Amino acid sequence: MKYFATTFIGAEEIVEKELKLKAIKQKGFLIFNKKPKETLKSVVRAGIYLKHFNFKDLKEYKKQISDLEFPIKKDFAVYCERYGKHKFASKDIEIETANQIDEKVNLESPETLVYVLIKEDSCLIGIDLFKRRLDKRSYRIKPHPNQLNSSIANIALKFSNFTSKKTLLDPFCGSGIIPIEAALLKGEVYASDNQYYCIESTSINSKIAKVKINVSKTEIKELNKKSFFDFLVTDPPIATIRGLKGILPLYDLFFEKSFDLLKKKGTLTIITTRPQPLQEEIKNFKLKKQLILDKNNLKYYILVFKKH
Repeated sequence: MKYFATTFIGAEEIVEKELKLKAIKQKGFLIFNKKPKETLKSVVRAGIYLKHFNFKDLKEYKKQISDLEFPIKKDFAVYCERYGKHKFASKDIEIETANQIDEKVNLESPETLVYVLIKEDSCLIGIDLFKRRLDKRSYRIKPHPNQLNSSIANIALKFSNFTSKKTLLDPFCGSGIIPIEAALLKGEVYASDNQYYCIESTSINSKIAKVKINVSKTEIKELNKKSFFDFLVTDPPIATIRGLKGILPLYDLFFEKSFDLLKKKGTLTIITTRPQPLQEEIKNFKLKKQLILDKNNLKYYILVFKKH
């Protein structure tokens, strides 16, 4: 039996490392031979692989699935996620797929969930073993505007080479997504922000996640743990919200303090959808590597800087 795991385009190699096995990597998903675990952190959905194909219209879709054998013994539902411009709706795909299955449909609490992922002309069909998105963590009780996706935070941490027993700070912690994901990797984690709401959200969410995080309401300019951290990983405010002129002084201060806070071989990792001000020449830092993730046509840039 073959299995699948979906992720964000660009993260396939990181998912393969988390799976700890050799997989066939496609854009946004992987195919492999070992049953996936629900504890996977860098994936969106996972389950039994049935078929992958390209198609143009609903007629061709019906032809492609006509020979499929769906491993369903009790009631079921079909869920389609669709991205791109098509002359059919997701509901049309769900109905046509359900018509191929003899068992009873149960839209409320199905025993089996048939999952269809369509991106442009590419289609993946499988059985979603967990019947939910694995990137939607249960600890996210207190939200934050523009809250970072938990799996993207996990991918960024792994791309930065963060490991257990290392020290990490997120100085723009928001609702605590990055610190919590780092703490789940068994690191010594610190989180700060200048907004009380963010500190409260991080504290509550970390308790739900059952992880220890050192949380403080602190302005960037007041951070003073000189040469203490192995990693700074953060999702800073972006220019689209505050305006480029307003954000540049904050970025300058942020890089200045980051240089002081990091150990000699420490790294700074930034997650952003607006990389332009951060990709220019920056005093005391050099861009070491970058990873670009595609989340439904919204690009996330993971930039890793080293001191120089």
